Amino acid sequence: MPEPICRTRVRAAPSLLRRLGVTALLSCAAFGAGAEWLALCSKCVSPTIFSLTGADTAQAVAQARITRAEIEGWCANWQPGDAGCVARGLQEHDLQKVYRASADCTAGRITPVDGQTYRLAGTWDNSDIGGGRSRWRDAQGRIVGRDNASGGLGISQQWEVLCPQAGKRTGQARAPAAAGAGTVRAGTPPAGALKADYAVGQVVLARYGSQWIRAKVNAVRQVKGRNGPELAYDVSLDNGKRGLVPARMLRAM
Repeated sequence: MPEPICRTRVRAAPSLLRRLGVTALLSCAAFGAGAEWLALCSKCVSPTIFSLTGADTAQAVAQARITRAEIEGWCANWQPGDAGCVARGLQEHDLQKVYRASADCTAGRITPVDGQTYRLAGTWDNSDIGGGRSRWRDAQGRIVGRDNASGGLGISQQWEVLCPQAGKRTGQARAPAAAGAGTVRAGTPPAGALKADYAVGQVVLARYGSQWIRAKVNAVRQVKGRNGPELAYDVSLDNGKRGLVPARMLRAM
């Protein structure tokens, strides 16, 4: 298994640790201010972003490439013990290919890596995975499903990268109404109003360096983020690590 990109351990603020009893021991490359990526599919090698411009504007653009590190991480997670996996991955993926996604965050329009353009169509309900995340309509007016084959949540992930503030507002749009509290300040949802993407006990994949490692959600916590309350997930990884991480560092299996 490849070494993590960064050996430095990151820890949450002492006050948070005392409240939660959790020490984040995951690598800084995965859970610090590390590189973002663009989701291609639920079991695809994900290209790492090397350029992100105009985030949250009408001209947001992200460019990404697949590197050997991503292929090694994919093989370690999906094909452990397969000595030929990395070599095959290098043959199957063009490391010079640039994956490009763009969005008009002000108009709710995105062109993800598939080159098609989609328009924002609200958020998903909680009847299935991805509740509260952005929902999209294609050029023919059809809703793009959130199942793996349809790839709707892959579009959601790219929207969240390109338009982090717009993506956050989309996911929380119904929170004040659901809480029924007219005195809540705009943009500051009350405790319990945020929609969790993953449930306690759910088995997921967690980003660890350049790898995706199988993990289990132990708890969902509301924490104070840079832009207000947000959810973080206490996860235990199959490699023995444990940490408190944001939803963008997790992926459904």
